[in-house]
Amino acid sequence: MPKPADVEAELADIVSRVLGCDPDDVVPGASLVELGADSLTIVEIGEELGRRFDLYLTDQTIDGLRTVDDAVRAVVRHDGSGPTAHDAPPVPAHPLSSTAPNGTLGAQETDGAATSLLDDGPPVDPEVAGRRAWRATRWLAVVGVVIGGGIGLVLAALVGASGLGDVDLPPLPSSTTAAPTPTATTPSPSPTPTDEATDTTPEPTLTAEKSQVAPGERFILSGSFPELGEGAVLQVEVRENGGSWDEFPVKAQTRDGGEFRTELYTSRTGAREFRLRSIETDETTPVVKVTIG
Repeated sequence: MPKPADVEAELADIVSRVLGCDPDDVVPGASLVELGADSLTIVEIGEELGRRFDLYLTDQTIDGLRTVDDAVRAVVRHDGSGPTAHDAPPVPAHPLSSTAPNGTLGAQETDGAATSLLDDGPPVDPEVAGRRAWRATRWLAVVGVVIGGGIGLVLAALVGASGLGDVDLPPLPSSTTAAPTPTATTPSPSPTPTDEATDTTPEPTLTAEKSQVAPGERFILSGSFPELGEGAVLQVEVRENGGSWDEFPVKAQTRDGGEFRTELYTSRTGAREFRLRSIETDETTPVVKVTIG
């Protein structure tokens, strides 16, 4: 088992990097909240502490971290057990990130370079996959109706503006000349149609498991980037009140067919919009709105 002094040294390094505080302030009995932590950064501290000592800290253990002593005891008194089938899926792993003093979310940086561990997510059973496919089909149908209606309105406006609908064509002149007798002609062969490649790749999709959650309650974002295939890295982005998009400290990775699934956890209240952006192509999913609180 690790010695308390070793755990305190590693914890001081983790807390100072996550919260931007002085390592000398990370002393036994110090409150993590008073050092600047919230529920999201406490999860980040607990997970990084478990990784450094190769231990699995359960959600209940991490939720119970209130002071530096709590975190040290969680490692020193760990019984060596790992996750069970009944444990909730872990919050997606991500690197240490700096939280701005005003609490806004920013890009994750380690030694000046944005990095992150990828969230593969648990396997999806057939029933869940079927529901996702149905939601994607309904979303595509709605998008098709909206786009078709918009194109129809634009064409009608163009025709009305050009005045084509009000043109009176002159009558055809009458002819007294007898029509020539038709002669038999050999029909020319019809051209063979050629197959033209069409783009049938579905658009990206995004669905939120819940539209409203309590502060600190986990919720799942899932969807697909069909054209990216498997292994593409996606950055979760968030914005508030129609402002600019910020990077949420979580990344995801696509699986077979471009599907992805990631879990978020934040204590900041208010209506927030989320989307995922492809690191490689900069393409984004549709936007979903989740109200915290």
